[in-house]
Amino acid sequence: MRKEAGLSFEITDKINDIPRPDWDHLFGKELIEGYGYHRTLQESNLKEFSFYYLLVRRSNVIVAIIPFFTTIFSFSTTIQGGLEKLILKVQKIFPGFLKTPILFAGNPTCEELYLGISEDENKEALLKVVLDNLYSFCKDKKIGTMLFYNLTRRHSWLACSLSKAGFRKMEGFPNTELEIKAASLEDFINKLGKSTRKGLRRKLRDSLERVTLRTEIRDNISGIENRIYELYLNNLTDGDVYFETLTPEFFRDICRNTNGTARFFVTYAGDKIVAFNLLLIKGGRAIDKFVGFDREVSHRYNLYYATFTHNISYCIKNGLRFYQMGVTDYEPKVRLGSRLIPLYIYARFLNPLLNLFAGIVIKLIEPRKFDPVLKRANYISNESRF
Repeated sequence: MRKEAGLSFEITDKINDIPRPDWDHLFGKELIEGYGYHRTLQESNLKEFSFYYLLVRRSNVIVAIIPFFTTIFSFSTTIQGGLEKLILKVQKIFPGFLKTPILFAGNPTCEELYLGISEDENKEALLKVVLDNLYSFCKDKKIGTMLFYNLTRRHSWLACSLSKAGFRKMEGFPNTELEIKAASLEDFINKLGKSTRKGLRRKLRDSLERVTLRTEIRDNISGIENRIYELYLNNLTDGDVYFETLTPEFFRDICRNTNGTARFFVTYAGDKIVAFNLLLIKGGRAIDKFVGFDREVSHRYNLYYATFTHNISYCIKNGLRFYQMGVTDYEPKVRLGSRLIPLYIYARFLNPLLNLFAGIVIKLIEPRKFDPVLKRANYISNESRF
């Protein structure tokens, strides 16, 4: 434990070392990806990550909690297309090619960066000593790069402080958010663009002619765990970009640990489960966190659009104003009314010489350079820039 400026610092790799009241006080009880979510993720034995929490105390009272994780990061994660395939081929022969250990401040699957800092503290001054402690951790672990992950426009103070500390900014994969202003599902569809509206109705009609789908909303998946995980892996391996592979333990424990925030929307065709959505629901917002589809019938039954419209209908009936659909696969999400929410990453090489070239490296791997929707979209407005 290090002590500086009347503060003491401790790094723990167990969230259970943090009293739940202290967490809720610093992060707020309304945080949708709160203590239970972080606990589930940490206890799920994800092989890619090691989770830690930097605890800052003043007079033995916790005044800041900084979640962070370490991983061996592959640059293929942010690169798509032919270059990604080439990198992956080389990595089969040379596993360490374009891979490096990195410390990420944040959480690998959270929608944005969450830092728990007491309102009584000077955040900018506290950050300086937090960075000193994280630099020391990196030195001990032989980690050469540090990132603050998924900053939003609400983190303007942090962005400014990190820039002064030598961090370089890059655009990350933007999030997607749909604001629901419709009184019914039919009203929602009517407000879509003409071609999207026509295409969506056709897909729903075709689905209805081929199968009768029904959806159960569950707060546990006892008895169906294996099927849920199978569908999750289908979606994971079919995607262009993914950072982590969740374990069966995550899906088993998430509802129990989040006290009603997490719910599984399980879709059946007859007696067979053909799709699921894991939603986090709280404070007028639903986050469509993880999904899975049956490969054999996904396109035939238009499961993406069938489950989407079911979820929108659920949000309308339950007064949920915002529906988040996550990162990547932007084309259908934008057509269905979602707006892109900018997310930023601030990176620093701990070697001062290498850090001089950080800006060049960052510009080469920004997602906008590889995703066709992001290339076309002008989603970063003046008010959302730092």
